[in-house]
Amino acid sequence: MRLGFGNITTTERHRIASHTTPMPDLNRPPGNQPPTDANLQSPSRRGIIIPFPGRPRPQPAPTPTGMTLASAFDSFLLDAEARRLTQASLRFYRQQIGYFLNYLQGQGVFESSELSAETIRAYLVSRQRRGLKDHSIHAAARAIRAFCNFLVREEVLQASPMAKVRMPRVSQQDLPAFTATDIDKLIATCYNPRDRAIVLFLIDTGCRAAEFITLNIGDVNLDSGEVRILEGKGRRSRTTYIGDKTRLHLQRYLCRRPRHRSDHPLWVSSDSGERLTRSGLRQLLQRLGERAEVEHCHPHTFRRTFALWSLRSGMNIYALQRLMGHSDLQVLRRYLPLAEDDLLEAHRQHGAVDHVL
Repeated sequence: MRLGFGNITTTERHRIASHTTPMPDLNRPPGNQPPTDANLQSPSRRGIIIPFPGRPRPQPAPTPTGMTLASAFDSFLLDAEARRLTQASLRFYRQQIGYFLNYLQGQGVFESSELSAETIRAYLVSRQRRGLKDHSIHAAARAIRAFCNFLVREEVLQASPMAKVRMPRVSQQDLPAFTATDIDKLIATCYNPRDRAIVLFLIDTGCRAAEFITLNIGDVNLDSGEVRILEGKGRRSRTTYIGDKTRLHLQRYLCRRPRHRSDHPLWVSSDSGERLTRSGLRQLLQRLGERAEVEHCHPHTFRRTFALWSLRSGMNIYALQRLMGHSDLQVLRRYLPLAEDDLLEAHRQHGAVDHVL
């Protein structure tokens, strides 16, 4: 049947021709055919999305990448060093996470993707059954939490398995502190000016053991009693002070050290003359405690005693926070009930109505 255009106008004839798909040319190869109407469609009609200027292209969601726990641990330590964490923090993470990974290897877990809340809980329970203290178990959980958060940031894991694990409880125990009689006993058992200066310096400044052993002679102003602590916790520096009695004993100690300079260590070993180490300080205080029959003679007991005695004497808690180098008041709040008990006892002994009227 023959179809003709008849009375169709020229405009309609062109419109019909423009919608007519041309027949393929059999003499041309398939990839060299003339363009068709489908090929001439706009990109949006062919399903292609053209982003508007300034609009970011849609990105696919990140997928976890496989990584062994050993490689992840190395990356974690490298990140910690890059963030300039202190050597104490690096030792803490290296030890705590090292224990955790050794446990996982014993359980046949070697890949980061195999980490689960169940394995973490099992590890914490195993530490508890070994008789570790509450603070040690809590420290292990903190290290694991930091490790898992790192794996999430690095897109090794999609979610932290520690998010499903409750942090272990830490029992609130009484914090041991010295009495004035204890300090008198310790000073009486000191055999040289250095040891007496150490006892008074620790109780007068409340500085940490790591801060104490890194002090140089130039960090202490013997005229004003100002002590500059440059290597505090978290690399935070601060200023604290010593009183007249401590300055007197410190001068007596330094007078026995010939040719000392401001950049020399403030505290040195009596045997080697080198800077006193943390273990050396701990052993020294332990010997003093045994001779004086004073319990809990550790560096941190001096720090707690400084805090408690300062609160008892009426020091502002915010001033005490700055002197001790705390980032918040959470730790100091643990001393407040002890100081309030002292106030209650003082009122019972010296209350105006009961003892005057």
